[in-house]
Amino acid sequence: MELKPTLSLYTVSPPIWLLAGILLFFAWRWSIRHHKVSSNGEPPLVPYLIPWLGHGFSLINDINGFVEWVRSSFPSSGAVTVQVAGRHLYLIFDAKLASQIYRRSDNFLFDPFNLMVFRTTGGTKNDLEIAQNGARLVKTDPNVVVDGTHFMHGFHIMTKNHLSGEFLEELTRRFIETLCKEIDRNFPISKNGKPEWRTMDLCHLIKSLWTHASIEALMGTNIYTFWPEIDDWIWEFDSTFPMIIAQYPSLLFPKPYKVREEGIRKLIDWERMAREAEEEGKIKSDDPNRLWDPYWGHAYSREASKFYAKFGVSERGRAGNKMGIIWGIAANAIPVAMQVINQTVLNPTTLEELHSEISRCQTGPLSLDMGKVTTQPKLKSMFLEALRWATASPSPRVVREDCEIGGYRFKSNSMVMIPARILQLEPATWEIPGNEQSKPDLFWPERFLDGDQEHEAHRVDENIEAEANHIAGAPSSPEELKPRRVQVEPISGPKSKDIQRRILSLRPFGGGTTICSGRHFATNEILGGLATLLLRLEIEVIDEELIKHGVPQPDLRKQGGLFPDRPLMVRVRRRMS
Repeated sequence: MELKPTLSLYTVSPPIWLLAGILLFFAWRWSIRHHKVSSNGEPPLVPYLIPWLGHGFSLINDINGFVEWVRSSFPSSGAVTVQVAGRHLYLIFDAKLASQIYRRSDNFLFDPFNLMVFRTTGGTKNDLEIAQNGARLVKTDPNVVVDGTHFMHGFHIMTKNHLSGEFLEELTRRFIETLCKEIDRNFPISKNGKPEWRTMDLCHLIKSLWTHASIEALMGTNIYTFWPEIDDWIWEFDSTFPMIIAQYPSLLFPKPYKVREEGIRKLIDWERMAREAEEEGKIKSDDPNRLWDPYWGHAYSREASKFYAKFGVSERGRAGNKMGIIWGIAANAIPVAMQVINQTVLNPTTLEELHSEISRCQTGPLSLDMGKVTTQPKLKSMFLEALRWATASPSPRVVREDCEIGGYRFKSNSMVMIPARILQLEPATWEIPGNEQSKPDLFWPERFLDGDQEHEAHRVDENIEAEANHIAGAPSSPEELKPRRVQVEPISGPKSKDIQRRILSLRPFGGGTTICSGRHFATNEILGGLATLLLRLEIEVIDEELIKHGVPQPDLRKQGGLFPDRPLMVRVRRRMS
């Protein structure tokens, strides 16, 4: 690295640094004047140096690190105000305040972010106008004709209805069956009946197996006939999509856009082939309620495409939507699955306990009783602890009108972010005095052994209130698009006061009207997948490699499910009994 030009700048150009010093001085004075609790009741303002931009660069560069720094600077405040590109961003650190915001879906809006994702996944100008019809926005495009069809909210309700009940059961069954077959293919029973140990990175194994099983369960088998690279493509998309969200210029950063366009082209082909298969009679049943076929895959994939087509969304827009769905299922659940399985095999006692619990849930060579799986005490505690320890969901909103909640004033057109990871690592909520294992930065397998019976009930109640507020005063939606209560297998157990205090703070799936509709499948994908893996394979950690690399921790460079930050080298062989 050449240092001389940099040093010469200090020695030869004093006027430049004098001017810079003057500018920084005035910026500092300006910041000091604004570092106070706003006179109109807004949360306290985080000091900043650069007018207008504020902390924009810090937020984009490292959301998790920036939010942790802000929290450490304001440890007793339930909310703070951050200047970002000329707007106020409110960071919410109080769990009760977060729940109130989720419930007020009429004033704390998520639709602007839905539109942003719709645009960045390839939606056309006309598609965006369709999406704005009935959307909750601070300001609607005057060219948009609003007829009360509630496009985005209707799609959300359709999604929720098609990822529950019998639809959820079929999606889970397909996932488990495919996972079993992939394990059997990769670890066949040897001819001599003596399975051999193989050395590998456990994280890589889980990523590979879960990706294929998830995509095949959702999208069918035909997609692999013309796009065999989709399993690798989805992770390339995952690594580059944040650059599209941040609107990096395509001329300077072409790769993210190239990866996106490949996905759009392939998914347009996927839909065309599925429609042709219907027309040619290749799909056996014409029952609109059929649950799965090789071309469309799961019924949700089919109905999502047809929902978009019914409203006039372009092929490109429909492909972008499907791309987002595949990405959402893979990029959030699979990292958490890695964390659960890593923590399981790192502790031989835990591994033995879980294998004992899981053995009681198997109903056949390729099937599990998911009702039993999701209620095994140690297994569910491991799952919930992984959600707490290894997720970072930012959950943004836009304020529609000035309002006051929890003693704070929130201004119209400002943004709100509920950083779930801060709530999930709050010592006052999670740490038990005198118990070193309970420190929130540690993974403690027994943290949720006293159950969480009220957790899903609270989420459902919060969601129902949010749904009602979202559509309040708006024209009625078609009956088939209205939300309905659905029965899912609960992760249940006895109540405790400690758990009740934590309910509001465990936010891996967001909350309110936009709580993740795929959370029940994610639960089955993680727990059912772990059960399948432990019933079919023996796994042993290689101690020398563990000493060399260290214990995997959550990688804080992304949002959603957090990958392990390093490999976990293990020996794996087929289980014979």
